[in-house]
Amino acid sequence: MLPEVAQVLRQSSIDQEHVVLPPNLDRDLYLKVNKVLTLYGAKWNRRRQAHVLPNAEAYRELSTAIEVGAVERKQTIQQEIGFFQTPEILAERLCTALPSIFGIDILEPSAGHGRIAQAALNLGAGTVTCVEQYAPNAAHLRQRFAHRGDEVAVIEADFLSLQPEDLSTFDAVLANPPFQKGADIRHITHAMRFVRPGGTVVAIMSAGVQHNHNRAATDFREMVRARGGHWEALPEGSFKESGTSVSTIMVTIPIN
Repeated sequence: MLPEVAQVLRQSSIDQEHVVLPPNLDRDLYLKVNKVLTLYGAKWNRRRQAHVLPNAEAYRELSTAIEVGAVERKQTIQQEIGFFQTPEILAERLCTALPSIFGIDILEPSAGHGRIAQAALNLGAGTVTCVEQYAPNAAHLRQRFAHRGDEVAVIEADFLSLQPEDLSTFDAVLANPPFQKGADIRHITHAMRFVRPGGTVVAIMSAGVQHNHNRAATDFREMVRARGGHWEALPEGSFKESGTSVSTIMVTIPIN
């Protein structure tokens, strides 16, 4: 985000519905600010004399972007780091796929905005460790879970660069990793190293993993079968609200 745009937005009056800019902005500066607001779905409303935000999620994303001085452009995020928020119903479904969730230690790699972590806490998890590489998302996680104290740890890092000795080991991993170019296979395979014997990995993946013939997909399917894991197709359109029509599955892998 350009420094002058960030400064204008910090001087603006912003709530969950409206953005009221300072008066008498230079036209060129106004156009730059308006371009950023458009990325969040904000539209000028003459009657209200304000830009109107489409929903609370847009407000939270804009607030985080202003705080860290970076524009959270959804399309760019989706293309570059595969950030598609987990619908709340799927976050709960991941949690209930575990043999038990009460009191256990959970790792959520590529945690995004923490919907899986929130579902896990709601259902009685003991602790959740969120790993998130993208700075605005990490800032959002810290803000969202600040009141949870030691129940939630937020680690700003590339999950694939971490080792168990950098974090710890956990009773379970719950994950909605990036999908592009086999990233889901790499993330889930790596995540298995962080799970204690007797634990479980439950993750959302691209449905292509079930039928792709490349070596990575073939080896992954064989590994899941050898460990007694299983697949479950998720309903078509499960991620429509998050901006993608990709077909997805849920995989459960016991760690012995």
